[in-house]
Amino acid sequence: MEPTAVVRRVHRVLTALVLVLLATACGGGDDQDAGPLEGHDSHGADSHASVSHDHDHDHDHGALSGIPLDDLAEPPTVAIAVEPDGEGGVTVEVVVDGIELVSTDPPVDHRPGQGHLHVSVDGTTVAMTAETVVYLRDLVDGHHEVAVRLSANDHRDYLLDGSPIGDADMVVVTGGRAPAVADRAFAVEVVDGKVVGGLPRFEASIGDLVEVAVASDVEEEVHLHAYDVTVTVPAGGRGVLRVEATIPGVFEAELHGSGLRVFELQVS
Repeated sequence: MEPTAVVRRVHRVLTALVLVLLATACGGGDDQDAGPLEGHDSHGADSHASVSHDHDHDHDHGALSGIPLDDLAEPPTVAIAVEPDGEGGVTVEVVVDGIELVSTDPPVDHRPGQGHLHVSVDGTTVAMTAETVVYLRDLVDGHHEVAVRLSANDHRDYLLDGSPIGDADMVVVTGGRAPAVADRAFAVEVVDGKVVGGLPRFEASIGDLVEVAVASDVEEEVHLHAYDVTVTVPAGGRGVLRVEATIPGVFEAELHGSGLRVFELQVS
């Protein structure tokens, strides 16, 4: 391995360790794409958006069962509009009806009719907030999926027809950071509900930037466990899952709709 690659990998590992320490002290942690958040709370709940970066933190939330609201005559709704600023940032405007948004700080127990918003970029949660206008800065140039879902006070997703209540939008960012080159790049294809060539196991080292391109003949969402990263795969297209390998072990990635395992990621 060339010296520059070694330096880059060591830098990533040290950065990840520092961010984990910050997460312990401040309740936040590592963030792949989005920088600090700035926002304006039309509900008066928060003066600043609460940022979540820690993958383990996200995974704990994802392990909780959702709260179905199918019995409500008028369940809450979420709609978003995302506007890039040409300087590596985007403004996310959220319209929420049918629920009271409550600050995540201090934490409170679940109460029906209350909740907050989880904001994600390319499947990685970057904020948990009661604000309805959120600014994300220091993004990587290129296409990104920005999503907002409605969560209860205890961070469980509110569900309708088995899916989280929320909205998503694609945006093209310019004037931001140059995309990082992946240390490990893989590809997998799903056709007729099966993984072409069988279930693969991809190997990476701690500190690697991993990129997995998933193609499918039907629209799906791919979720990588432990790292809690989710990407949308359009029908007949592909979605690209990017993650920094900071957690050792063997982790499964599966399709949300069918539950099909599409690959395993081994990090050591």
